[in-house]
Amino acid sequence: MKLLIVKLNDVIVRNRFTILLAAIFIVTAFATCTKKWEDHNQITDPAIKSNLMEAVQAAKLTRFSELLIKSGFDKIITSSKNFTIWAPTDSALRALDPAIESDSTKLRAFVGNHISNQSYVGSGSTASQRIKMLNGKFNTFSFSKFDEANILTANLIANNGIIHIVDKIVLPVDNIWEFVNKTTVAPLMKTFLLSLNRLVFDPANATQTGVNPFTGLPIYDTLSGLVLRNSFLDTIAKVNDESKQFTLILLTDNAFTTEYNKLSPWFKTSTADSTTRLAGSWLVKDLVFEGVYTVAQLTDTMISKYGVKVPVNKSLITASYKTSNGIIHVMSKVDFNLTNKFPPLIIEGENPSSFAADRFNNTFYRIRSNPNTGVDFKDILITGYNFSNYWVRYQVNRMNTMRYNAYWVAVNDFQTTPTWNQRLGIDSTNSTTNLPAVTVTYQNYNEVFLGQFTINNYRSMNLFVIGPNVASTNATLNVISLDYIKLVPAF
Repeated sequence: MKLLIVKLNDVIVRNRFTILLAAIFIVTAFATCTKKWEDHNQITDPAIKSNLMEAVQAAKLTRFSELLIKSGFDKIITSSKNFTIWAPTDSALRALDPAIESDSTKLRAFVGNHISNQSYVGSGSTASQRIKMLNGKFNTFSFSKFDEANILTANLIANNGIIHIVDKIVLPVDNIWEFVNKTTVAPLMKTFLLSLNRLVFDPANATQTGVNPFTGLPIYDTLSGLVLRNSFLDTIAKVNDESKQFTLILLTDNAFTTEYNKLSPWFKTSTADSTTRLAGSWLVKDLVFEGVYTVAQLTDTMISKYGVKVPVNKSLITASYKTSNGIIHVMSKVDFNLTNKFPPLIIEGENPSSFAADRFNNTFYRIRSNPNTGVDFKDILITGYNFSNYWVRYQVNRMNTMRYNAYWVAVNDFQTTPTWNQRLGIDSTNSTTNLPAVTVTYQNYNEVFLGQFTINNYRSMNLFVIGPNVASTNATLNVISLDYIKLVPAF
């Protein structure tokens, strides 16, 4: 029995010793592997220890290094932030105008046009991206190109960014609005666009001088809060925005005068200035397009943001100018078709401005389906309202000085008899301003011609849809229905 216990103890001791040896081996092996992995991942490229300024100098970009120092950008690119530099070679910088280097403002704009925030690595992809430079401009970068420059050496790494060496200088250019302000190629259109400037009060830029004791609202020095705004930029296209891209057509003086004269008769007002402003704005609103369209990319019919067809004859383009946010084409003629320039006006029945009286419980806003087209539509239906000559008013803004042919779609899909009459009033419910009454027949989903009327001066107006001239709670007698009114210019 003793012998058995001794042997058993020997086995236990030997097993413990074996386990200990195995554990030591594992720990040693793990430590060795970790050291090898650390050695594998250790950054050995000496360039990674240098900042961008040191990396520029190490790459022997002597002239660009001098310009960095002279412009003060050397201090910026040695900060802890990350940057990307597209550095021209010394030979490329021979093309730099000495006037730029001698002007501190122009020099900073030039050097800043080659540096961006963040690190942009050149990859094998041919896709390009627009990148904001430190001067506020945007340039296009792809694997092989920086704007019009070719990338000679890509992805030189520093500890706070990347350098790409390029074979050309990239000069900062004006954006579209800056070009318009300086151009001499389209004087009349330039003068008109700049005439849309106005001073407006902006409290964000004003100096607060006190607090109104009655309202608690701040009191501002109004003169300090005046800022220059332009209605073309505010309402049509922000062509001063560097982050977006546009194509603008500038008209030569003859072309601008011709198209303006075609439009001005339709904008008669009480003053010549307001007519000029309205007609000119109606002209230029369709001469700008989102995106960049080179001459080759232009089509013979461009569509403006307002849905107007713009005829483009490429042979009439006299010049094209690249800008920092798009392109400008100068044209000697753009022959607008008036029917495209003045499309029909649609007034939706479900969007009334007011009613003759409160008949909320008798008014229904419906969604129906047109069996002729299979397309759903919305309309308004008012029944049993017990009001003679009840009306629904629609306000229509910016009516041109012209004749209009009036149509409507008024759906009766619920009673074959009796039918009812309703009429369209122009500016008033007075019978002298009404177009003839029209019978709303059963299951007619087509446009119905109502008549013609004339607007003598550019203005806003009211249209009235007027029901039968009887007052009845009988839903079949007092009815008004309207899908939409269409007003078609009659030149």
